[in-house]
Amino acid sequence: MDTVDVVVVGAGVVGLAIAERLAGSRRDVLVIERHDGFGRETSSRNSEVIHCGMYYAEDLLKTTLCIRGNPLLYELCKKQGIPFRNTGKLMVGTSQDEAAAVQKVFEQGRKNGVPGMQMLTAREIRELEPEVHGTLGLYAPSSGIVDTHQLMAYLERSAVSRGATVVYSCEATGLSKAGPGYEVAVRDATGEQTAFRAETVINSAGLHAEKVAQWAGIHTEKAGYGIRPCKGEYFRVSNRHRGKLSHLVYPVPSPVHLGAHAVLALDGSLRIGPSSFYVDELEYSVDPEHRAEFHEKASRFLPFLTEDDLTPDTAGIRPKLYRKGEPFRDFVIREESDRGLPGLVDLIGMESPGLTSCLTIAEMVEGLL
Repeated sequence: MDTVDVVVVGAGVVGLAIAERLAGSRRDVLVIERHDGFGRETSSRNSEVIHCGMYYAEDLLKTTLCIRGNPLLYELCKKQGIPFRNTGKLMVGTSQDEAAAVQKVFEQGRKNGVPGMQMLTAREIRELEPEVHGTLGLYAPSSGIVDTHQLMAYLERSAVSRGATVVYSCEATGLSKAGPGYEVAVRDATGEQTAFRAETVINSAGLHAEKVAQWAGIHTEKAGYGIRPCKGEYFRVSNRHRGKLSHLVYPVPSPVHLGAHAVLALDGSLRIGPSSFYVDELEYSVDPEHRAEFHEKASRFLPFLTEDDLTPDTAGIRPKLYRKGEPFRDFVIREESDRGLPGLVDLIGMESPGLTSCLTIAEMVEGLL
């Protein structure tokens, strides 16, 4: 039976960043991915936003990893020629009721050490974004957008150049403790079942990470690893509005997500999204019947939009660890020695800001090992 030092299950942006970090240094790293290419699920179905770290409490991994990851990601993009744009982010409240929520995020961001944040009046909002309506605003200059495909392509190339092996159309089907390491069962593109041994297993399987942890013998509900898939749809805005916005524009956040916002692309096109609703199956269609709801919410802060401006675009699914009404949950990034599983690192609930934090998540995993 073949043996490797480290197997990374999942070639999303986090898995690739971990593989790139761990490759070399006399480590034999193998990445297995059930799809035929990298980032086919959560990593490629998002807003491609580089977050600034202003939303969550200062002691959470979602905050600390994002705050450190933000400048590291910009630095990597500049150095490696990965397309990005430091757009800045504008959050707007459109009523007196929402003003307190904007103020709360500002105070949390300041506590977190987010650089350059400013509160804006209605007049200052119009000066920054003439087409945006808001009674009170928050501006965060360190947010931006990145080409996630090019970022993942770089991480894959770099990992391979450092000695890692990346195998696509190779699906993990089982994981069990075997001596000092693990036996990993896989099914290849032909349907053939095989297995190999690994000293270390990195569970970066995204929406399927709970299943991998269960194979290892972890009671995932008791451990708090139960994933609640949460779908988000996007609607594309007519090209007649291309160029009307120069910043990411957000509403005030809800208890379960940051709100359907104005999503800028590097080519200047515009989308609205994502929405947020829990699902039982992983399918990525966009319901055209949701257009009116999207328009109703977005037109509150983007008054130039008509319902006819919106057409169905893409959808993504977040691997959330909580439902609406349940307590907020942080990232789970955990080496499982205390469960009798040394060398197994579980990454569960890796949703936003996982993209922004991918380099610091990789750094943390290396530290855990």
